[in-house]
Order: sequence, then C-alpha cells, then structure tokens
Amino acid sequence: MSLDKVYLSEDDAIFLDCTRMSQSSELVSRKKPNSPNDVLIQIADIVYNLKKNKQRKIFLADDVVFSGDVLRKIVELFRQFGIEVVGIKSSIATKNSYEYFNKNLLYGLEAGYLLEDDVIDQICERDFYFGIVQSGISIKRKDVVFKAPYFKPYGNPVERASIPLLYENSFSQSCIDRSIMLWDEISRLSARDIKVCELPEKIIGANPNETVVKELKKGRIK
Repeated sequence: MSLDKVYLSEDDAIFLDCTRMSQSSELVSRKKPNSPNDVLIQIADIVYNLKKNKQRKIFLADDVVFSGDVLRKIVELFRQFGIEVVGIKSSIATKNSYEYFNKNLLYGLEAGYLLEDDVIDQICERDFYFGIVQSGISIKRKDVVFKAPYFKPYGNPVERASIPLLYENSFSQSCIDRSIMLWDEISRLSARDIKVCELPEKIIGANPNETVVKELKKGRIK
C-alpha cells in the first residue's frame, strides 16, 4: 500500500493517498483531487474496508521517511484494526527512522538511501513550485481543500521547509522567480495564458481569475 500516488503506478500498489492537514494531526485521503470540491476520506475508513476484505498483513511504501511520525500513526491505526504492517519500503530514510522501524516491524524498513544525522530536512522539489500537482501542504477552509506551496506569500518556508528565518524572503523570491519561468514556458508551449483556475489544485490566497504568471508577479516579495 503506497502513501502517495506520484511514485507508483496503479498496477503496483493500493493507494492510501495520505496527506496531513496543515495545523492539524488529522490524516486524510484525497480520493478525488480534481473534483470541484475535494472529497476527504478518513484514513480509518480505508483501513476498516481493508479489514472487511480480510486483509491481515501489508507492506507500506512511501517516498521519504524523515521523522516517521505519520508512518508510526498509520502503523498503529492498522494494528487497532487487526492488520499487521510487516514492513516499509522507501526511497529515502533517516538513520533514526531506519533503526526504529527495523526494531519494531517484522521485515523492518528497506530504504534505497539513508540520510546522515546532520541533515536538517528533506523536501520534494515540487513543493517549491506554484501550481504543480500534489505540491505543498493541504489546508482545509470551510470544507474546501487548498494547497499552500512552501514559500511566501502562499505558504510558510520556515515552518514547512526548515528555511532559516533570515532567508525566508530571499528564498521565497527565488521560488516565485522559478515558478514564473516555468509557467511562462508552459504558456508559450500552450500558445495561451494559463489561468489559476485551470491548475490541478486550488492555491491558498491566489486569485482564480488571474493568469498564473500575473498572479506570481503580484506575489513577488516587496
């Protein structure tokens, strides 16, 4: 069972499609990310359905295991429903998480690469671009799900990406500039301007009726 739809095909795994809501410990699955109003499903409901199908042992797959907090919560949830997580496969993991899961799971954690202890954080590059599918952190406002990239003015690079406070503005500006370059090229290849409302996910604080490039230019750090 994979926690993310980005890295495996549907032939390879069942998808938990797990995301953690910002400013909350709530874990949900986004089953219809392109619907007008995203449908959020509690992870417990998916686990319960697996139990009804008499699933008793599973492997989990994730891209990166850093602190391991989300995975620990999911493993415990499966245990509560009588399903044993026998192992975890990951592309990247920290040594602390690697040691923890290899002590507590039957087949442990298998990772392609182990991060050294002095690594401050690990973030997917997609989180630093505006409007890329599944980038950023999910934020729920009045039952509507938005995405916040990990840079100002749409998100918080200090909280989400461990960027030092001293550099949050210059870092955010570089993210905006790269995003402008990306969407300028997409617009050129598409032979038309792309609007914010056409993006695969809603961006918190962005004007849906504006073009992506103009929205980003307005968001430049003063």
